[in-house]
Amino acid sequence: MKNVLLLLVFFASLFSCKKDEVDKTVNESFDTAQAIILSQGDFSSGAHATSGNVKLYSKNGSNYLVFDNFKTDSGPDLRVYLSKANNVISFFEIGGLKATNGSFYYSVDSTINTSEYNHVLIWCEDFSVLFGSAQLQ
Repeated sequence: MKNVLLLLVFFASLFSCKKDEVDKTVNESFDTAQAIILSQGDFSSGAHATSGNVKLYSKNGSNYLVFDNFKTDSGPDLRVYLSKANNVISFFEIGGLKATNGSFYYSVDSTINTSEYNHVLIWCEDFSVLFGSAQLQ
């Protein structure tokens, strides 16, 4: 009985983040002139289909996460985290996810050690579900 209950909770978490959210597309360009790519990675799916590329740039003493051709399912309160691993045990919140489709960027606090916090997570805060992730290399 306990195994059945755990299985039901697991499947509920897979579908629970599909709350009446509308897909949002953003095409926000990042000026790469004088920017240096520090690392990059491709998104892979977690509990929801997630794809695209993310690059970490340094420009004029600041760091930026640039999402390109990004796509994920919609969900409530999706957040972008930089984490040490593919989990939310040790992480920094970058901000709310700007869009479920498109290209956009975030500035990254200069106090974050991006070589240590090198996993970009798309996290559903309401249901504690990892939508997808990319490891910056």
